[in-house]
Amino acid sequence: MSGRDKIDVLVFGDAAIDDFYEVGSLPRINNSADVSSWREFYGGMGANTAVVSRSLGLRTALVSVIGADAKGEGYRKYLQNLGIDLRLKRILNGDTTRSMFFKEDGRQISFFYKGVTEKMDELEFDKGLIHRASCIYMARTYLNLQKRVSYASRNRFLVYNPGYGVFDFESVPKKFYQILKNVNVLVLNDHELRHLKTIGFSISHRLGPSVFIITRGEKGTISYSNGVQMTVPVYKTDSVDASGAGDAFNAGFIAAHLRGFETHDAINFANATASFIVEKWGCQTNLPTWEMVKRRYDELDKE
Repeated sequence: MSGRDKIDVLVFGDAAIDDFYEVGSLPRINNSADVSSWREFYGGMGANTAVVSRSLGLRTALVSVIGADAKGEGYRKYLQNLGIDLRLKRILNGDTTRSMFFKEDGRQISFFYKGVTEKMDELEFDKGLIHRASCIYMARTYLNLQKRVSYASRNRFLVYNPGYGVFDFESVPKKFYQILKNVNVLVLNDHELRHLKTIGFSISHRLGPSVFIITRGEKGTISYSNGVQMTVPVYKTDSVDASGAGDAFNAGFIAAHLRGFETHDAINFANATASFIVEKWGCQTNLPTWEMVKRRYDELDKE
């Protein structure tokens, strides 16, 4: 991708190494549990969405930070080989971010070692990238960066998924509301929305977004758009690991939107995209093409 090429989706978000541990039971405080299996994958909300977007055929760029350690360098080469336009700042004195998931029969607890992503809020970015992009996507809650990105993206289609960063909010930050003024689509899962409601947040189009999407796992997705609430079912498949499903959902939604799908249909396509990711361990291991997702989307459309 040359410096003048159009970009379908420009992603601002983290890249991380994911460690998955299967345990017989999640232990109580001051107890322990045996690990039955361990796996390591590439991950991070931003990179996951960028990788799935690229797999769906989108011209994709990723703005992020990464460690100068061996893990970070390996990840950078992997992303580059996928054909993603990388705008990665290498942090010399820091470790690549790691996510740790401990899983037991569909339940999990997770830990997030920020590492170099603590530098995300300090990132400078080329505003020319935004002008070349049809869609801007922001992951997690790097509010200083996202305020600057959202302001620069006022004439672009902007999708925001703050993820579990909202659980750090004790009250809704002023910057969060300032960001939402320029957002077209806000994506939350039901746990995140529940927490936000306890600290005074409520869904309202006066906040800025014209579409609110609430993902609920196996219960499907609820969207609020043009004063209408819609429920969209998931694509039913054998789920092995739900990690990364939300990131794939976002990529699928963006890909469908850019191809002219209406909101309801784009959510159906997003659910079909996520269904591939949950079928195997890892967030980037069962990557579908547009044609593969379209076949599952067509099945949903016939139900």
